[in-house]
Amino acid sequence: MTDLLLDVRELSVSLAGRGAGATLVDGVSFSVAAGEVVCIVGESGCGKTVTARSIIGLNRTDPNFELSGNVAFRGQNLLELDEESMRRLRGGSIAMIFQDPMSSLNPLQRIGAQIDEALSIHTQLDRTARRRRTLELLAEVGIPSPDTRIDDYPHQFSGGMRQRAMIALALAGNPALLIADEPTTALDVTMQKQILLLIKRLRAEYAMAVIFITHDLGVVAEIADRVLVMYAGRCVESGPVRDVLRAPQHPYTARLLASIPAANRVKTRRLPTIKGATPMLADGRPKGCAFRPRCDFAFEQCSDEPPLAPLEDGAHLSRCWLVPSVERSPADLKIVEVLQ
Repeated sequence: MTDLLLDVRELSVSLAGRGAGATLVDGVSFSVAAGEVVCIVGESGCGKTVTARSIIGLNRTDPNFELSGNVAFRGQNLLELDEESMRRLRGGSIAMIFQDPMSSLNPLQRIGAQIDEALSIHTQLDRTARRRRTLELLAEVGIPSPDTRIDDYPHQFSGGMRQRAMIALALAGNPALLIADEPTTALDVTMQKQILLLIKRLRAEYAMAVIFITHDLGVVAEIADRVLVMYAGRCVESGPVRDVLRAPQHPYTARLLASIPAANRVKTRRLPTIKGATPMLADGRPKGCAFRPRCDFAFEQCSDEPPLAPLEDGAHLSRCWLVPSVERSPADLKIVEVLQ
């Protein structure tokens, strides 16, 4: 891949201490090119946020976690950096937007002061220039009257405005990679649309790559270049967004797509659901394919863990024994039937 920015290889995150032995993220590998948007999707508890926090190093000093693998950012393994070097990188070259801005912003500190702090750490601007830049950032993310709102506290902002302030804070270090952890989940649909359009615009203006974590496949279709589907701490399918959404090759991905309400759906027909629940990895990983208890296509071979195997084009991968080959097409396997 040209202009490779982030290369994650065999990233694993295990619990230490009380939950020792439980693996929350197990051998996840993916890459992000400069300017690319990669979406990570899956149900709650699939390891999406743990993966993101491990990339940016937020759980590296937590004694409850043990990390292994390789997270190369511009060729440098972030897992091997000392904490001081990681602190300089975090918020600068790599920034993160969290799901709940009210718990991420300091409630006792003014919005402008929080952005000013980031600018003082990651830039060489003096105090006057930092305030001017703070006003520019607030204006860029669509906060009205930034010259007066700059001195407001987080509780004086609405939920959507707080999320915009978080984006402004993330942009303060002019990041090459922005990690957005479900930034639209707590917002109404109108504000969700505005935040998505804002991120898309800022991605182009700042020429930055984005890792977007969500469980909304509608968002994936709108913003992603590639998609990574996670289940039980592992990647079960990945590839170009058009290929994955139009022709899902893993039953879990197909079921996620089938559960999206369609405008032309017959009203008398029940909306498809995924039976059961995600496994509790703290209790140990299920034997074989983790999705087997919830899968409509499970058969004897599923008692063994399938590999993440490429399809014929090589860019689309699926962790399923039903991965199509020259002799066996997706239609023959009837995976696509769950979408009908």
